[in-house]
Amino acid sequence: MPRHVAPVGMLVAASLLCGAAHAQTVKQVRAFYFGNSLTGCTNPQWHETLGRSAGKQWQATWWLGAGWQLWQHREEIEAGRDLFGAGAKGDLTIDAELIKSASYNAKRFYRGRWDAVVLQLFAGFLAHETDQMWGRKLTRRKDTGDLSAASDLIRLCLKRNPDTVAYVYQVWPPMKSGKLPPAEKLPDWAKGKTKLRTAEFPEREAFDYAKAWEQAYDSETEKPWKGEHGPVNRTQDFSYQVFRGLQQRHANLWKAGRLRMVPAGDLYLALDKKMKAGHVPGTRDIRDFYTDVQHIRFGLPRYTTAALFYACLFREHPGKLDWRLYNDLAKYGDDPHHDGGDLLSITAENAKAVNDAIWELVTNHPYTRPAKQ
Repeated sequence: MPRHVAPVGMLVAASLLCGAAHAQTVKQVRAFYFGNSLTGCTNPQWHETLGRSAGKQWQATWWLGAGWQLWQHREEIEAGRDLFGAGAKGDLTIDAELIKSASYNAKRFYRGRWDAVVLQLFAGFLAHETDQMWGRKLTRRKDTGDLSAASDLIRLCLKRNPDTVAYVYQVWPPMKSGKLPPAEKLPDWAKGKTKLRTAEFPEREAFDYAKAWEQAYDSETEKPWKGEHGPVNRTQDFSYQVFRGLQQRHANLWKAGRLRMVPAGDLYLALDKKMKAGHVPGTRDIRDFYTDVQHIRFGLPRYTTAALFYACLFREHPGKLDWRLYNDLAKYGDDPHHDGGDLLSITAENAKAVNDAIWELVTNHPYTRPAKQ
């Protein structure tokens, strides 16, 4: 584990946390998700139905751009204006004309009332100032790193929804791309496709989840996507550095228990260990969750990550959820990019295993604590 990363098993009494979570029972959550396809891998269009199966009102609205990072959402929300002024320290001015001129998704965000906002990490840097990004000219020189972009989006949400709980969605490390196999060795799903990507054929056997996840992130690294075991901006350390930065910038929010994490990457590490020990039936290790270099399979992986969302947002064990919704391949529809691939079947046994692993993590994780009493 990186030398400066806080351990997931921070010494907090699980029994006290469970009691606090019970006292803070949540019946309804109106959530807005900022992310990309890795948020889509939870199938947010099913969250309302999944929540209803446990007696909850889970109203999810999502804004998912292909490969998007948080600074891109911020740019769209600004609608070409310098809304955030001096970055993280500027005062926000949100007028009716700004909302009127905003894009469709930005309008949904502006006009909604949100109990929770979920911010998916995906940027290449913790902090990176520039006046243009990916060929796009910005309105001024800005910080496109995840810390400032997340902080700005939190501030904007609080401006219109002062009681919002902000969640940082920590994703998992990708595998490295492999090579396209010869035509005669293509799997059935790839046969007949005119365009195949090396990312669809990851170096699966060479992937070591723990080594990839536990790499240290150095903010001075010129190219953090060039780590020895994969990109160091998709690691536990990177996500923790973002979160600690948000704790400093939003100290009152943290003290109130309204700044939290959805620790998917940490959950996958815990499950990897449990799978190798034979405690999650139907799996060998966490590599079974992956479809390509980063997307996760239909079935158990998708349910697992959605159940983690549930446990964090509603602060309760996900054991009441009806996992069968995620076990019906026909419900997923077309999969033209092979993002979900073959369904990894959910059973009562492995559903219980992942539900218990989720709750064990959530009740002991340093950044998913229940609100103070």
